[in-house]
Amino acid sequence: MLPYQIHATVNSLALLSFLVGIYYARKHRLKLHHAAVYTGAGLLTLGVAYMLYTVGGVPSSHGRFGLFTYFVVLTALATGFLFRGRRLKRKHHRFTTGLAIALLVVELIYGLSLVT
Repeated sequence: MLPYQIHATVNSLALLSFLVGIYYARKHRLKLHHAAVYTGAGLLTLGVAYMLYTVGGVPSSHGRFGLFTYFVVLTALATGFLFRGRRLKRKHHRFTTGLAIALLVVELIYGLSLVT
């Protein structure tokens, strides 16, 4: 497998894990929600770190947009911690998470368009 294929696979699994986390949040199964979200964050971190190591930086617009998306995902995780501590409202966490998932989907489509 080529490095970009490994990167794409890991990031796709991270997106799938985040979507499973959203499903469990809607069902109010918080332990499963947290497990899925933390798994997704770990996979996304692994995918970003692997590509940064392989490529040696952020030379392309896909890389810069991907790094921005990664930081939005981390912000969504932070709003989850703040929501759990009752410092933020649920709507703030939902908005940030929705934005993070949308950016991740756009980034995945953008990366796939570069391959073809």
